[in-house]
Amino acid sequence: MSEQDQMDFESYVSEHIAPTAKKAAGASVLLLQCMDFRYPHRTIQTMDNLDLRGKYYQLILAGASLGVTQGINKDAWQITFLDQLGFAMGDPPDPNFQVLILDHRDCAAYKKFVNVGPEDPKLEKDAHTRFSQLAVNAIVRSFPNLTRKIRCLLLPIETVEPISIDWL
Repeated sequence: MSEQDQMDFESYVSEHIAPTAKKAAGASVLLLQCMDFRYPHRTIQTMDNLDLRGKYYQLILAGASLGVTQGINKDAWQITFLDQLGFAMGDPPDPNFQVLILDHRDCAAYKKFVNVGPEDPKLEKDAHTRFSQLAVNAIVRSFPNLTRKIRCLLLPIETVEPISIDWL
């Protein structure tokens, strides 16, 4: 994504998430983000600014996409995430349900489990891309109806970098 194509988090959500979410009778988005103290309040503020209160579920795991993968020996994290996602989607599952995974740069979980950080931005983005792909694959294996309904972003909130996913 070139600098001119970058957008802030609020613009991204406004363009890609809000149009569908606002039409839903209830919550139709699961927002997964890292537990880093710099982001949850900013995310909630953005969602409120876009009139999305009551339209999304929020789930927090250290490392966001990293926490969904089994590659870090935290199988219970993946099980918890998938159980919560299934519960949020409803029974029967909402056909318009979508997932937004918010990773962020300078993530302590990525430093601890993958040994990457902001000192090498390309390596850092490559790691987030790899684990986002693994997270998407795990989600789609459990919930095939979410194919092409999962978006992954790399924050900071001031500019987002959509993470490109290869669909199975």
